[in-house]
Formats: sequence, C-alpha cells, structure tokens
Amino acid sequence: MTQSPRVQVHFDARLPHARWGPLFHVFRLEHPEVRLEWRPAPLPARDRPLLDGADVGLMLEPPPEPGVSALTLDTSPMVVIVAAGDPLAHHDELSVADLLDCPFPGAPSLHPEWTAFWTLDALRGSPPTFTDDDVRATEDALAVVAAGRAIGTVPAWVAGGLSHPGLVAIPLREAPQARTSLVWHSGADDPLVRGLVDLAAAWVRLGRGDRL
Repeated sequence: MTQSPRVQVHFDARLPHARWGPLFHVFRLEHPEVRLEWRPAPLPARDRPLLDGADVGLMLEPPPEPGVSALTLDTSPMVVIVAAGDPLAHHDELSVADLLDCPFPGAPSLHPEWTAFWTLDALRGSPPTFTDDDVRATEDALAVVAAGRAIGTVPAWVAGGLSHPGLVAIPLREAPQARTSLVWHSGADDPLVRGLVDLAAAWVRLGRGDRL
C-alpha cells in the first residue's frame, strides 16, 4: 500500500502558533492527500541544525544557517516578560536601561546569535548575565522567569498566548522588531514544500498574515 505524502513541520509547542493554522488549513485543502506531521522542537542550539530533519519550520527570529531559507510571516515589537510580583511589573513600559542588571534564562548549548537577539545585546552593548538553569526549551525559560529568577523577551503577539499564569508582559521602548518566519531547506526540490512556501508568500503579499 502506497503511503500518503507527508510534510514534517518543526515548531515550538509552547508558543501560540495556532494563529498560523489557517495557512496550513488552506495548504491541506489544496493538497488533501498530504499528511502534516507536527514536530515539537527545543530552542535553537549551536550543535543542532535548525530544522533537525523536518521539512519546514515555524520559528521566532531564526538565526542564519547555511542551506536554510526563511520567509518572514510577521514582524512584531518585543515585550519584556517578568514574574507576577516582580518590581518591574509595576511599570507601564520599560527601557533597555531598566534591564541592565537583570539576568536572563539561558544555557551554553543555545545558539549564540539567537540568544544575543533576545537578550538585546546590540542595544545593551554587551551580553547579560544568565541564571544557572539549563534552559533548552521555551517551557524551561518560562518556568525560570515565572519563578522570579530572570526576565525574558518575546514578540508582543506571543505575550497574550503564553501558557503560564505567573507572567506579566510589559512593552519595551526602543524595542527591536522580532520576526516569525517559515524556514525550509534552500535546496529542497519537494514540490509540496515549494507549494507551502509559495502559499505562505502569497498570504504575506495579500496581508492575510496580519489577520491570522
């Protein structure tokens, strides 16, 4: 018996990626024979490929990697997340200067360029301090922040859908724009992958992503 064609999708299971469901729904309507396989993934690491065997991925601010292409689906300003009860939570907004003495969750295994973006290194002028927690997934980072041991940053659209009740999101002045991207292998000759990329590009051109 012939197996149905499949597309493996790498994504972070702890982020509210359901907003992209309509994109994949339209793809399935166009290709009803295709089986989508969802692959929850850890945070980008220095010793692991971005896609790690998947065909495509949904990623926040993916770091550059040879042989991987990216299409920006959405850009959103960054916000700061802190523990409920943290003194910073009393602010209506924060500046980078307010964060200089605050540690971030992290781990030596995480991709350094990816980490540097979320810890605002370009605006700070230097790397921050990190907690001793071995953070490898979004769930780990959220737990460290909710426990009051660190602060974190996420795109504004993510903040309203985080899965932990112990977090408060605060707008960040001078916030860089964070990209949500569809990524795929640059040399992929799979017509299904190309079809998904083309569909996503058409949705971006039409502004459909803004209403997801």
